[in-house]
Amino acid sequence: MKMSKQIRKNHSSASRRGGQGSKIKRIANEYDLQGLGDELVSRWLGEDGYERESLRDLADRVNNRLIHAAVDDSFTLLDGEAENIRRLLTDNDVTAGMRTETRQNLKNKGIKIDNLESSLISYQSVYNYFKRDRDISRESQETTNRPEASLESIQKLANRLRAIVTNNIEQWVRNDVVTDGSYNVDVALRVTCQHCGERWSPTTFLDQNGCQCTHDTEHAEGNEDVTSSDTETV
Repeated sequence: MKMSKQIRKNHSSASRRGGQGSKIKRIANEYDLQGLGDELVSRWLGEDGYERESLRDLADRVNNRLIHAAVDDSFTLLDGEAENIRRLLTDNDVTAGMRTETRQNLKNKGIKIDNLESSLISYQSVYNYFKRDRDISRESQETTNRPEASLESIQKLANRLRAIVTNNIEQWVRNDVVTDGSYNVDVALRVTCQHCGERWSPTTFLDQNGCQCTHDTEHAEGNEDVTSSDTETV
């Protein structure tokens, strides 16, 4: 059976909202899935009234739409039937016999099963689309919209630095560069106001919305530091 859907020739430039991605672009054009790219972005980021969805959920959603579009001119799907077809064609727990039977049934109904299967996507296709063609990630979005995510990144960097220093100390001990013993490695991060001299941990700085001085306050005592500190025996 010849599908009535026509591949559209117009292409849009790649951007956060206007771009289309490699395989996502192809299937959106081939199956006339208008607005697919923008919808995926919104569902991934939890914007425009959508709840956040995982990459796998998004891949399943796209594949369900592909199946609906592929059989549109052949027969009408019942509720949940597209999801079941997708599961039978893609899930690892489906037996070879069940998959073969599903493929044959679709062929008998006029579906170009090879074309359909080659169009089905994986979660990796969705990830590549977001990363390479739309230049978005949840991490970058969370850093912008949720400052706490930035603090988590800062703490991870502090922990990494502490681990690097600790490893170096262990090497120095093994090479008799320093005396053997038990050492603590502390990584203290401070934010200092250049006007009043007050100092805070990044967490305290964020909690109090920055420095509240009027630029003529006397030098203040520094607040406690947030450190990355574990006891290391080397």
